[in-house]
Amino acid sequence: MSYPLNWKSLSTRAEFNRLVEDSREKPALIFKHRPSSPESTQALQKLESEWSISPENLDLYLLDVMKDKDVNEAVTEMAGVINEYPQVLLFADGVTMYDESREMINVKKIRLALKIINRTFKWMETRV
Repeated sequence: MSYPLNWKSLSTRAEFNRLVEDSREKPALIFKHRPSSPESTQALQKLESEWSISPENLDLYLLDVMKDKDVNEAVTEMAGVINEYPQVLLFADGVTMYDESREMINVKKIRLALKIINRTFKWMETRV
């Protein structure tokens, strides 16, 4: 089943900080891209054409790495990853749970990461 992608723009550090905090309740995926890059545009189109994750399960954010360099820097630093584009970063419980870059980005991997996150949190809740 396909779902519409409701991308939100990620253009300020305040928005990023709110995303991290909100990920404690609902996971969030950032797609870092450079619109002028054919590789980045192609990766985004592929992701969108294969998308099968309900918006109820994940918030989606687009980050233009050229336009919003300071936000990109904050995301890269907080996530502890090498700065690449295109790149996806999945945040849950206030931390980076998954990242992938370039041709390795695909919906199946994101769905698997979400499944693992959800099972882990359910297991943790039963341990409290």
